[in-house]
Order: sequence, then structure tokens, then C-alpha cells
Amino acid sequence: MSRLHQSRRAFTLIELLVVIAIIAILIGLLLPAVQKVREAAARSQCTNNFKQWGLAMHMYNDTMGTLPPGAVHNPRHTWVPHLWPFIEQQNLANLYGNPNVQQFYNPPAINQGALTGACAMQVKMYYCPSDRPGAYDTHDSYYRCRGNYMVNFGTHTIPDSYAGNPSAPFSDPNNTGGITQTTAIQRIPDGTSSTLLMSEIIVAMGDSDQNSHGDFQNDDAAQVGWAFMTVTTPNSMTPDQIFCGTNNDPRAPCVNSSPEYETARSRHTNGINALFCDGSVHFLTNSINLITWQALGSATGSEPVDASQF
Repeated sequence: MSRLHQSRRAFTLIELLVVIAIIAILIGLLLPAVQKVREAAARSQCTNNFKQWGLAMHMYNDTMGTLPPGAVHNPRHTWVPHLWPFIEQQNLANLYGNPNVQQFYNPPAINQGALTGACAMQVKMYYCPSDRPGAYDTHDSYYRCRGNYMVNFGTHTIPDSYAGNPSAPFSDPNNTGGITQTTAIQRIPDGTSSTLLMSEIIVAMGDSDQNSHGDFQNDDAAQVGWAFMTVTTPNSMTPDQIFCGTNNDPRAPCVNSSPEYETARSRHTNGINALFCDGSVHFLTNSINLITWQALGSATGSEPVDASQF
């Protein structure tokens, strides 16, 4: 008897191309879902960061009787080193020294040309996962970390006459070039549940970019890297008026202009996370009414706030 041989038919080129096309379509359908899950996780982590910052602010307020200063020009520093002991960064606080004595640009706070100073030590809570975790500012020799989280300066700009402008938790009612007041949370007239404490900004796209986006350890009033303002609504396409030597990010446009202000921004979809003075965190959309946004930014305006707007 002759042995029967069964031949195995191979894929034709057309069949192979069809299979590849189907796989590509399936990947294309799956990718947006994966990206949505990833962004949801990043936004959740960002919310958690804000909760930790809020807890630190409240612990500092309970210990010292006031919130930390937003920025001080003598000795130069911002609110950041004041909160290190309250975010489990006592080692950084010890390395930096007393912020009421230590200039942030001198050793051991910053060692020029090196990432060894206290201000260059990265802390996970500095960064929103949706943006650029691990961002530095190395555009000059004073290497330091950037950060995504800023304190609320309200509708005030730097400099400004402040005529008729209500104060914010970290604003400068005396127009002293950005040296901010210290306010106790319990003495906020507008109420802690309707007053912003902190919000997000977008850090510079590159470490060596010459702009002050995310430069939250630098008190320089002409750069405004440590605060956000409610002059415009979140993620506005109106350029930030800051130190802007590099304008390369369409999500965070900037110009060199005065008076200076920086807008709350994020890489989340359609809005930003914001920390309120009562410790709650809300996601505010880009379409929030400007009047509501500015009312949330003030601590002493006595404006009615429509909760349905946020």
C-alpha cells in the first residue's frame, strides 16, 4: 500500500497581511483604554500627593500657629523647606538647616554644579505622575528640583497695587515684592471648604530650559516659580508672565512680561487637581467659571461660591 502524504497549506501573503491588519486594529482599539487606565492611576496618585501636602500644611499650622510663608527674600527661600519635617523628610530638613537663617542658594541647601544639596534631593511628593517626575532646574549653576505643586497667590500679581483685590492664603497684601503674609487656616474668613490652598502647574519640558515653570524652591519675585495665580482659568492658553527664556511647551506657554503671574496647569485630561484649605482635594475642569475660580482663590473676598461650578 502506498503511504498517503497530507500536505499542510501555508498562509498566503494576503492572509498574513489581513491578520496583521486585524491585530493592528485591535491594538489601536485597546491603546486608548490602556491610556485612560494609566491616566486614572496617575491622577489618583496626584490626588494622594495633594492629600499628603494638605496634611503637612495642617500639621505645620497646628505646630506653628500659622501656615508657612509662601516666599521670603531674607533669607531667601520658599514654603518648601518648612514642610520637610511634616512629609517624613527630616533628613532633608537637617541637611538644609534653619530656613529662617539659611539662604536657599548657598551650601548645604545648594551646591553649585552638583545634585548634592538639600534642594536637589528628589522627593516623590514633588511630582505629578502625569507630567515629568524627577524634573530638575539646571538652567544655571544652582541645581535644584522642580515641582508640580504650588501655593495659592490668588488674583494678585507681582508687582501689583492690590487695590480692591482680596487676599489669598499666601498672597502679599502689602505689595512688598512677593514676601508673603503668614495666615492661620482657622482665621480664613471665606471658609476652608471654599478657599484654595494649593494647585498644580506643569514643569519645564527640559531640565536646562530657561523658564520658571516648577521652580518652587526659588523665591525670586521676578520668576514666580513657587505660586500659582487665579488671574486666568486652569490650563488657559493665555501665556504665563514669568521668567521665560525657553517657550517650547504648547500646554504651558509663557512670555517675559510684567506684572508676573503663573496659571494653574496640568497634563491631566480637561482639568487640574486642587487642594482646599480644609484638606479636601477636588478635580476642577478647565471650563470652570472665571468668577468662581477667582472666588475660590481668595480667602477674604466674602464672595458666594456656587459649589455646582466645581
